[in-house]
Amino acid sequence: MRRVSSGSAGAIAVSVVIACLTPQAALAIPAFARRTEMACTACHQGHFPQLNALGRLYRENGYQLPDGAEAVLRAKAGTGVEGFLASVPLSARGQVYGLVPIDVEEGAAPAAVSVLSYVMGGGSIVKDVSYFFSWTPFPQPMLHHARVGVHNLLADALGEGSLNVRAGAFFLLDFQRPGHRHLFAAPAAATSVKVGRNTFDLEDANLGIEAYGRPLWGPFHYELAVVAGDMGGGLERDHWKDVFARASYTLFQNTDHELGIGAFGYLGRAELKTTMDDFIIAQRDDFWVLGGDAELDLGPVNLFGTAYASRHADPDLDGVPVLVGAARGEALWTVTSSWVGALRYELVAAD
Repeated sequence: MRRVSSGSAGAIAVSVVIACLTPQAALAIPAFARRTEMACTACHQGHFPQLNALGRLYRENGYQLPDGAEAVLRAKAGTGVEGFLASVPLSARGQVYGLVPIDVEEGAAPAAVSVLSYVMGGGSIVKDVSYFFSWTPFPQPMLHHARVGVHNLLADALGEGSLNVRAGAFFLLDFQRPGHRHLFAAPAAATSVKVGRNTFDLEDANLGIEAYGRPLWGPFHYELAVVAGDMGGGLERDHWKDVFARASYTLFQNTDHELGIGAFGYLGRAELKTTMDDFIIAQRDDFWVLGGDAELDLGPVNLFGTAYASRHADPDLDGVPVLVGAARGEALWTVTSSWVGALRYELVAAD
């Protein structure tokens, strides 16, 4: 067994989460509902935080309604600073979660309970230009998203929804499950594997630029990103060299029980330096990640699974490659409009 970050190698955990959310009017970002004069359930269908087909379309389209409806809203809201400020979305949300591991190390706590908070906002600035941010003020201030998007590029030639670009700090797996991070702030073994002294984390925020789209708003979705790879983890990294790609297809699209299947890959390079007395030891860890995911919407119950393999060329200054495999299974149950429970199983193995 090669050295992987503490608590990751062979980690198996079952987590139970109860998310205590703000009142029903704040399940979605409130200004989205005010601006569109639509109920929150139009995009969530009561299964918060899961988005239905309209919710995904609204989000991917830069927080704009399709089929010309956005022009009506803009005319009604007015123009200039007043019209923009009237539709600025801002939401505050709280979450309580508990983590109960089933493979407890000696001396480790048998369970953990924590409280988190979120402040988020976003919207359409002008036609086809959007922004979004997400910030955690408590217990530890942290900025998650901070991005600007340009949407429906080359729409006349490619069709609406076919090409969009966003830049800033964002999650690479953001389109995989738009709401899952707000339910699971607990440690995630399968996506937090850190081999040797490499700080790469599959669910960290990344600084970069990404092209994505759903051609003609159909069942196929793609992403292609170039990212810095590390948002200041302390090790010197070869910035702007990492590449991420993901493609997915939605079966039974626009029905009550959609099935999404996706595949993703990441190609990265970490420049690692170690100072020993008067010597500086440097090495380069070329690594790749390949995986897939599937999600089935069963109404109040949502089933999700992902698995991936990662190979690191030289993470420990000894020239011996490391192969890591990880898997996650999760069932999410919407109990009420304000209470959501989830059960997760995670497994990580390294060779």
